[in-house]
Amino acid sequence: MKQMKTKKGPVSVQSFHYDAVEPNDDIKQDLQISIDHPDLKDENGQPMDETAGKIYQVVVPFEIHPQDAPFKVSGLIGQVMQLVDFHGNREDLENKEVQQISREIVEYIETITYQITAITLDQGISLNFSPKDSVEPNEVVQKLREKKNKKE
Repeated sequence: MKQMKTKKGPVSVQSFHYDAVEPNDDIKQDLQISIDHPDLKDENGQPMDETAGKIYQVVVPFEIHPQDAPFKVSGLIGQVMQLVDFHGNREDLENKEVQQISREIVEYIETITYQITAITLDQGISLNFSPKDSVEPNEVVQKLREKKNKKE
């Protein structure tokens, strides 16, 4: 599969929370990817031009407690992007494409976590989510896909 072309806006950290916890607390690696088609307007109040491709807002709510780590992080980070030459619906995106367009956001989570643990624990902790990790669309997108598949 070829790489999907995108025009990306800046990554937006809507919230990031760090908590000191007991290392033996339950392990958590919860990353949900939400893909929405926002009703964005240009500076003249007109709908954004999507002739080059649909514009989506990708948001990743997360809660992570690595095994044996004395901390957990949670938050919400997102990004608006145009998927060049893609004019379908969000449920038409394949999992590999979802992983690709959300990768920069996941890397932000990794980077912020590393930087904050370097300060709080005197050593940076790497989360290292690989593109192979199963970071999948949230339930809304999965239900839309199921509906679409039933119609076909």
